[in-house]
Amino acid sequence: MSTVTGRESGAGAGGPDRAGLRQRAIDDRAGLLESDPLLNHEYDGIREYDNPTPGWWHALFLGSVVFSVCYVLFWHVSVFGWTSEESIAARRVVEYQRIFGALGELSNDEPTLLKLMADQRMMAIAAGSFRGACAACHAADGGGINGVNLTDDHYKNVRAITDIFGVITGGAANGAMPAWRNSFSNNERVLLAAYVASLRGTEPGSPRAAEGEPIQPWPEPPEGGTRAEVGRVEGGGGGGGA
Repeated sequence: MSTVTGRESGAGAGGPDRAGLRQRAIDDRAGLLESDPLLNHEYDGIREYDNPTPGWWHALFLGSVVFSVCYVLFWHVSVFGWTSEESIAARRVVEYQRIFGALGELSNDEPTLLKLMADQRMMAIAAGSFRGACAACHAADGGGINGVNLTDDHYKNVRAITDIFGVITGGAANGAMPAWRNSFSNNERVLLAAYVASLRGTEPGSPRAAEGEPIQPWPEPPEGGTRAEVGRVEGGGGGGGA
């Protein structure tokens, strides 16, 4: 009686035919050698097969080169491209047309400023302008950093509530307070003036010492109106002084 080994039993029972697999690998290798012959050059005893990169790789490479040329011509040479600043400015115009569409052109007069100060929605919008233009110098809560404190009763260039608009528009202190006439529209500056006026009488975290002369309180808001309580902003860009 003959004994069948485990290897023979596995092969006979449908297991892997190692000899057949080895031969198939040899045949595949022989076919590879025929289709990809060795190149004639040799480096340190190392030779390589003639196996060029596939056509799709070359297509992607050439496509990226063409795209980069078109990109540079469109965005940096032609008049049809636009900058991120121009895109933001265009969106800003659309947004403020939506916001101020029903209001029309705002005037820098006492009733308008007092009405805006009582409008919580408008003060929330103005808070964004204050964050971007004023908070870096006047602090997020208006208490002042290197710009004046906007929360007390002392002012250097303001004697009436309507004077705030002029300081925002034309600047002050020989440029220490920059002019914003070219950065904000008329409506934005009126709205920002109302927001600055609304900071008076609030309690900042670290108030700067008072500067200038004390002035009379702002007029009372329109009948039935109260000063809007708007969350004070944080962070900021440029700034100035009142």
